[in-house]
Parts: sequence; structure tokens; C-alpha cells
Amino acid sequence: MLLRRVIEHVRNQNWFAVAVDFLIVVVGVFIGLQVQDWNDSRQRAKEEQKLLNRLLAESGSLLKVHERELGSLQSLEDVVTAINPVLFSLAPSRALTEGECRFILGSHVIRRPSDELIVLDELIDTGRFDFLQDSGLKTSLRDYLLLRERGRAHYGEVINELFRLHSRFPELLAIELRPDSTDEDGQAGGLSGEGFRWSRKCNVDGMRASPAFLNEYADNLSRLGSVTRFVDQRRARLQAINEKLQTLTRTQ
Repeated sequence: MLLRRVIEHVRNQNWFAVAVDFLIVVVGVFIGLQVQDWNDSRQRAKEEQKLLNRLLAESGSLLKVHERELGSLQSLEDVVTAINPVLFSLAPSRALTEGECRFILGSHVIRRPSDELIVLDELIDTGRFDFLQDSGLKTSLRDYLLLRERGRAHYGEVINELFRLHSRFPELLAIELRPDSTDEDGQAGGLSGEGFRWSRKCNVDGMRASPAFLNEYADNLSRLGSVTRFVDQRRARLQAINEKLQTLTRTQ
């Protein structure tokens, strides 16, 4: 209809009418683009809000996991604090509890810490990271990703050549199968058989006299301590991200 009017006005050389028709077209296109931009912005804001809510939930869950992992690691540190002076002859020799002995026997077991933020990985993989508008949040998330990659690489180095002390020093660390008794300290363990339990025995005096054992034990402790530091650093980063997300989700 509008095109027909423009053609008619041109034929009649009614240039004012042509100018008015042209202005109507321009204004209509401009308004249409503005409405489209407004709709796009609204959809983008809704999408961002969903992402922020997911990030808030996942970072909060991961923080709880970190708290549990740090609690377990710190409980191991308490064991180390108690037995190290004995092993390194800075305190009188004494028999170790089965729990202390079990720690030494398993000092090579270092679990891979949790570090996944699934929604953040999705944003990176799908190229939607820039949906997030807050520059401070984006910087914090990038820093977390860098720390996570460093931590994963470090963990790969840590678990390389860990020392299985019970295999390398069987005369100092003995594993026995004994009849189970509810008044005994320790855990029955897997596949011990009904009515039996695995028992660990540590030759403390032999450990104190073996530089090779002490060196390898200290190496295991050093690797465990470095993993603990990375978990603690990630927790601090996550705490800052979570607090920022709480602020952003309250204001939107």
C-alpha cells in the first residue's frame, strides 16, 4: 500500500508527499529496530539472570564440598602434628595408635579435590561468557579458571611418584588380618572377611632409625600439604565469587 502511494506521488511529482512517505518508512524502521533491540536486551537480561542464579547455586554447593575436603585434610594435619615429633626423634618414642599408623600407611593416597563449576564450563564451551555483564564478576571467574588449571596441573605432578611406604618398607609397616573385636580401635576394611579385620602395625623405632623412610614420608607430606594449599586458595576465590553473585542476584 505504501509503495503504491509513493509511486503515485512520484508520478504526480508531489515531492512533499514523497518526503513524508520516506520519513514514515525511516521512522517505522527505526522504531522496529528499537523494539527488536529492547526485546533482545530483555531476553539477554533474563538469560543472564538464569546464569547468575545457577552460578550462585553451584558455587555455594562447591564451597560446601571444599569445606568438607578441608576439614578432612586438616584432620590429617592434626595427626601429622602429633606423630611427626615422635618419628623425627624430637619427642620420646611411643607406640602409635592404629589410626596414626593407618595414616602413615596411606600417606600416598591424595584424593583429587573437587573444582568443577558446570555452568562456567558451559559458558566457556558455548561462547556465552560475555552474557555476563559485570566486569568484576567476569574477572573473578577468569581468575578462578586460571587457578583451577594450575591446581589440576599441580595435582598431576603431585601424584606422580608418590611413595607407597608399606610396599617399600614392609619391615616398618605391617598389615595383618586379625579376628574382629568391637573394643579395638580401627576399621575392619574392605574384603577382610566376616569376623576379621585388617590391622596395621608400625615399627616406630625402626622408622626413627631409617633416613630413607623418613625422607619418603616427608615427601608424601609435602605433596599433601601443597594440595591442601590449592584447595584453600580455591575456597577463597569461590567465597569471593559467591558473595559477588549474592549481591548481583539481589539487585536484579
